[in-house]
Amino acid sequence: MRFDDGFFMKKAAKGYFVVGTDTGVGKTVVSASLLIALARYGFKTAAIKPIACGCRLTSIGLCNEDALMLQEHATHKVEYSQTNPFAFAEPIAPHIAAARIGVGLTVAEVLLKTQQVLSSDVDYIVIEGAGGLCVPLNRNETMTDLIKGYGYPVILVVGIRLGCINHALLTLESLCKHNVKIAGWVANVIDPEMGYVDESIQCIKLYTKSPLLGVIPYQEKIDLNMSTGYLSLHLLVS
Repeated sequence: MRFDDGFFMKKAAKGYFVVGTDTGVGKTVVSASLLIALARYGFKTAAIKPIACGCRLTSIGLCNEDALMLQEHATHKVEYSQTNPFAFAEPIAPHIAAARIGVGLTVAEVLLKTQQVLSSDVDYIVIEGAGGLCVPLNRNETMTDLIKGYGYPVILVVGIRLGCINHALLTLESLCKHNVKIAGWVANVIDPEMGYVDESIQCIKLYTKSPLLGVIPYQEKIDLNMSTGYLSLHLLVS
């Protein structure tokens, strides 16, 4: 049974895997905004945050704020454990968090535990990764392998701050090297002191053929409705 390139799964017809150039670059803002925008267009949506670290203990177990946000904005409502089957308390790399509590974290296990949501009767599914492309799941697999397992095109979130050009181009190069389809990228300004924002974004545009799906300006307090307005959904919806 193959687990690469989305071969083995029964899944929703269309979807996107949201990945970032790093942790803390705004993957959840983009993922939630995408869910809101799709719903406004009348599409049924589902969301998955398969792996989350830094979870807090609640009455229903460990929960992650990012996963809860995705769960809230998906039109297809499921139990939290289906949105986020691998929830870890410590805010550390997933493979370390899993090893510390004796959990086997593999692509196959993640795909199987999200299969029910994947096979939901929805138009689009939005999946949010953890960290960047090369974050390990175990000694042999990384986030890239998980992306290939799901088989959906990637939306890359570039956190616009000093160093973002290098981070963006390295991530785009890695996606191309692994034959991952790129739906486009979003520039999310996360440093209010960042100079030459427009020039940095234009530089990234010069080095990729993938479409720029939106530029989200710096927000001291996150406003998803505002963020949604900056996404060019027509570039994603056929």
